[in-house]
Amino acid sequence: MRLGGVWRAFGDPAFRRDLLWRKLSRRSGAFQIGGDTGEDRYPEIFRFVEDALDGGLNARLLSFGCSTGEEVFTLRRYFPRAAIDGADINPYRIRACRARWRREGRDPRLRFVVAGSAAALPAARYDAIFCLAVLRHGGLRQGGEPAPRCDHLIRFDAAARLVGELARRLKPGGLLAIAHSNFRFSDMPASSEFEVALSRDLELAILGPPLYGPDNRLLPGAVYRDLVFRKCRSS
Repeated sequence: MRLGGVWRAFGDPAFRRDLLWRKLSRRSGAFQIGGDTGEDRYPEIFRFVEDALDGGLNARLLSFGCSTGEEVFTLRRYFPRAAIDGADINPYRIRACRARWRREGRDPRLRFVVAGSAAALPAARYDAIFCLAVLRHGGLRQGGEPAPRCDHLIRFDAAARLVGELARRLKPGGLLAIAHSNFRFSDMPASSEFEVALSRDLELAILGPPLYGPDNRLLPGAVYRDLVFRKCRSS
């Protein structure tokens, strides 16, 4: 650890917890070990889903991999009457979500749960699920060049299994948003039940993270534009 990190570890309890989490995360099944997040990071996706759900009156949404909750509280602004669940594998981040929830009035239609998969959630529950910057690992691009394989840090089969679980939690006609992933949804078995609903501009897609195939090997020069998918039939 660099000197600055040592001083921060002494003075910042949240940073110390994150360091501990990074040590435990490889065994926990986490994909993205970092907790980087922010308010309204994906306005194009949020606006599209807002329009598709006609404002989301009585809708139920899931932010999977919600980190410290910024995405959930952003979604509340887009969907003032929806029921919104936030799930994250890191219990420290969910604790931060709940602390903000208490500070901001204990909204009864917001809920935060510790979860590393969707297996415990009811089937066909949600009108939209957001899985944004979750199925990726920053360690795959160090020194500017992507790693030739990803399976030492993140595996395609694990990501595909999680996405299959999320797909089963969507209602027929529901929307699944996946962005900033190291894998293409179109390569996953669950994609056969969906149609593409929103794609990004090519110029933005080129700036995305490196892509890996089902064999966990780098797909040199591959670009994937699709962002939001509509479930065509029940699983």
